[in-house]
Amino acid sequence: MAERTASGSRTSWRTLAVVFAITSVAETLGFGHFAAFGPLYLAQLGVAPEDVPRWTGILAASSFVLGLPLAPLWGVWADKYSRKLIIVRSAVGEAVVFGLAALSQNVWHLLLARMLSGLILGNTGVMFAVLSAAAPRERLAFAIATVQTGSTLGITLGPLIGGVLVGRIGIAPLFALDSALALGTATLLMVVFREERGGPRESRSVVQLLRALPGALLASPPVLPLFGVQLLVLLGMQMSAPFVPLLVGQLYDGDDLPLAIGLVLTGAGLTSAVFTVVWGRIGDRLGRLRVLQVTIICSALALVGQALAPTWILLLVARAAHGAFQAAAPPLIVALVATHTPEAVRASVLNLAAFPLYFAAIGGGAVGGALAMVSIRAAFLGAAAAALLADATLAWLRVSGRLEAPSRPRAKR
Repeated sequence: MAERTASGSRTSWRTLAVVFAITSVAETLGFGHFAAFGPLYLAQLGVAPEDVPRWTGILAASSFVLGLPLAPLWGVWADKYSRKLIIVRSAVGEAVVFGLAALSQNVWHLLLARMLSGLILGNTGVMFAVLSAAAPRERLAFAIATVQTGSTLGITLGPLIGGVLVGRIGIAPLFALDSALALGTATLLMVVFREERGGPRESRSVVQLLRALPGALLASPPVLPLFGVQLLVLLGMQMSAPFVPLLVGQLYDGDDLPLAIGLVLTGAGLTSAVFTVVWGRIGDRLGRLRVLQVTIICSALALVGQALAPTWILLLVARAAHGAFQAAAPPLIVALVATHTPEAVRASVLNLAAFPLYFAAIGGGAVGGALAMVSIRAAFLGAAAAALLADATLAWLRVSGRLEAPSRPRAKR
């Protein structure tokens, strides 16, 4: 069977998946360096030690100031004008943001860079829309998982790589390297990703398309509940993740607590990176909904295991298991949403998947913090409850017939 190419693209889906994964690695490496070394950079920029925590919070939240209101627009512009343009725009914007961070002379320059990062969000959903039109239906979850593996690798390895480089070249040069890497991915996208519109251009205005977006969501009954499932899964992750170092601190009695924390966090990140692609492939073969239900239950059990872990070694094992099982949710949910959304508005709809992440980041920290005031372990039990609620929602979708039967691989020709 001839390899399928995208509607609107003349590049094979395998090439697109690899290029988008490289793009995701470059993006998350840079933003991972913001998170890991931002507090140290603030001190270098002259911020008083007692003000570093406050400015760290301000910088972390500043990207959402522009990012949230613009999130629906990127998908609409991609559907109306060019998906390639929106994806390349993000890579070029990252080069500018990281370059400004490297050139910062005070905290206000750095704040400007972080605020401008809100203008470059919205590329992931568009990449998924391109892949959903390019990849064969029976390979869609695998293709999406390949891209998400790039993000996981960048997040996991970014602080480690940055930690090695910062001691040798400094933080500002590290951001300069991030800028150069982002510019390199923009060039790669321009050269490799060949877009060709497969039909007439959308004649409606951007305002009309935005007004029609709620209708597009309601026209596909499973989409909003699937976004709800995604919100619950991410909520559980955000409720537990910030408190892993604190739980390690309660369990570890050795002389190198930072190393123990790093091992627990890196172990979970690596298992997530490895199993993201694995679950995408298994979901394509055995049925995405069935695999999603099983892995969410297993991730909930792994969260309970973390809450009950008597030693930091067992916590590492339980956290690594959680990383392996929770890796299934992002690619399988996106693949389910994509297959239940018309191709003409797919970028617009998939780009809305950023909202569950935003809301989970805000709500998860608040709920997890409230539970942690009772007990650190309670935050992990609350996260497990959120995962089980997500699984109950999936069971309802399946029983009600709102989702198609699990897909099976097509016979090869």
